Amino acid sequence: MTIKEIENLSGMTRANIRFYETEGLLCPERNSNGYRNYSEEDLNTLRKIRLLRTLHLSLEDIRSVSLGRSALTKVLSSHILHLSNSMEDLEHCRNICSQICADGTDYHTLEAEHYLSLMNAPSDTPELKEDTLEKVTAPWRRFFARSIDFSILNLVTDCFIAMVLHINIRSFSTGILICDWIAQILLLLLLEPILLSLTGTTPGKLLFGLRVTAPDGSRLSWHDAKYRTWTVLRYGYGFSFPIYYLVRLYRSYQSCKNEEMLEWENDSVLTLKGKSAPLQVVEFLAADAFLFFLAFLAGQSGALPVNRGSLTIAEFCENYNQIQKYYGISRPVNVPDAAPYNYIGLPMILDENGVWQNLPNYSQSFSGNFGELPALRFTETDGSVTKISFSQTYADENRSVTSYGDFIAAAAVSYICAQDDYFLLPVTPDRIYREIKEKADVYNDFTFDAAGVMIECHVDHSGYTPMEHNSMLVPEYGQEPYYSIEFTMKKGGTV
Repeated sequence: MTIKEIENLSGMTRANIRFYETEGLLCPERNSNGYRNYSEEDLNTLRKIRLLRTLHLSLEDIRSVSLGRSALTKVLSSHILHLSNSMEDLEHCRNICSQICADGTDYHTLEAEHYLSLMNAPSDTPELKEDTLEKVTAPWRRFFARSIDFSILNLVTDCFIAMVLHINIRSFSTGILICDWIAQILLLLLLEPILLSLTGTTPGKLLFGLRVTAPDGSRLSWHDAKYRTWTVLRYGYGFSFPIYYLVRLYRSYQSCKNEEMLEWENDSVLTLKGKSAPLQVVEFLAADAFLFFLAFLAGQSGALPVNRGSLTIAEFCENYNQIQKYYGISRPVNVPDAAPYNYIGLPMILDENGVWQNLPNYSQSFSGNFGELPALRFTETDGSVTKISFSQTYADENRSVTSYGDFIAAAAVSYICAQDDYFLLPVTPDRIYREIKEKADVYNDFTFDAAGVMIECHVDHSGYTPMEHNSMLVPEYGQEPYYSIEFTMKKGGTV
C-alpha cells in the first residue's frame, strides 16, 4: 500500500504515520525505487496505535506492549486506575467550581486560599508543571559561546597592546597578563550589556543559537544586562582567578546539567534555537581559527616599524630602538662587583645619527671581557638610506664574543619591514627575526633577502670554543684567538 492508501484505511494523517515511524512503532518495507510499501500488518499496527492513543495511553506504554516488555492487560489495568483517579480529581474540581459559582464570587473578590484549602491541592499539579518557561541547559554550548566572546575581547586587547603600545603580546610577562585580564573584564562589563540590551545576544551566543531576554520576552534593560554580566563573571567564572575559576566552572556546569536556576538567571531567560551539532562544531572551529589568525596578525603588526618607505638615518634608528624594545634585546655590560657574573643586560639604543648612546652609569664600550658594539656605516642616496653595514675584528685579545645575532635580526626587521614592497604575509617580522638570528647564532656565513633587501654576513674565527647552545665564543687556553665579522644590508639587489 502507498502512503495515501494507508492514510485512508487507517484514518490517520500522513504526519501521524511519519511520526510513529520516527518513534520506531512502525517499520514499513521499501520498494526498489525507495518508496515505502505498507503491508496489512502495518495497517493493523496503526489501528492498534490509534485505539490505544484514543484511550489516552502514553507512547511509552504502547511501545512497551508492542515489544512484548509488558502485557496489555497489565498496562490497561494500571491505566484504568489512573483514569479512575483522574475522574475523582475532575469531579472534585467540578464541585469546587460549582461552589465558587454558588458563592457569587468574581475574580477581584476571589479568596483563593479558602478554596485551595478545600481542594487540598498539591504545589506540583500537572498544570503548574506545564506553566513554566522551558529551561535551557546545554552547558557545553553555553561554555563555548562564552569562549568565543572572550576570544573576541582578547583580540581587541591584543590589537591595542601590539598595534598601539607596540608591546610584544607573546612575551607573557606578568604585567602584560594582568593588564590584559583587567582590560578584558572591563570590556566585557562595558560591551556585553550593550549588546544584550540592544540585540539580546552576543557573537558567541548568536553562533550557537542562544538568546537572552527578560521573563516577558522583551529585551533586557541595560541595568539588568549589566547585572547579569557581572554575576556571570562572579559566580560563573570566578573573575578568572586561577583554581577558583575551575571550581566555579565545575559548579556552574553541575547546576546547569541538573536544570537548576543559576545565579544570573533570576531576571533573564535563555532561549535556544535548534542547530545540528555537527554544524555547530564546524562553525565554532571556523570562528575560533579565524580569531586565532586575526590575533596572530595583530601580534605581527605590532612588530612593524613605526617609519615606513624611504628611511633617513634618524628614522632607521627610531625603528631599531622600537624593534629592540619589542623583542626585549639586551647586551651584557660589565658592572664592577655585580657578583656572580660581573655583568648585566641592557638594551642597545641608537641616537639619531646611528651612534650607540652612552648608557647611564655604565660603560658604552663594553671594554671588559665582552666584544664591543659595532659602529654602523650608512650609505645614503638623496637622503634615503640604501645600505647599512658594519665590521668588527678581534685578534689576540682575551674577549668573549657574542654572535650579534639579536642586533642583526632587529636591524633587518627595522629595515626590511619598512620597505614599500614589504607585505606582512608570508614573511612575517617574527619569521625574519627568527631566521636571521638562527643563522647568525651559529657563527657562519649566511645570506637573506626579502622585500628587495639583500643581507650578507661573513664570519671568520679561530682559537675560540663555543659555549653551550652557541651563546658565546670564549678564547681557548694557549691559542691565538681571532674573530672577524662583516655585515652588509643593501636595498635594491645583490650586495
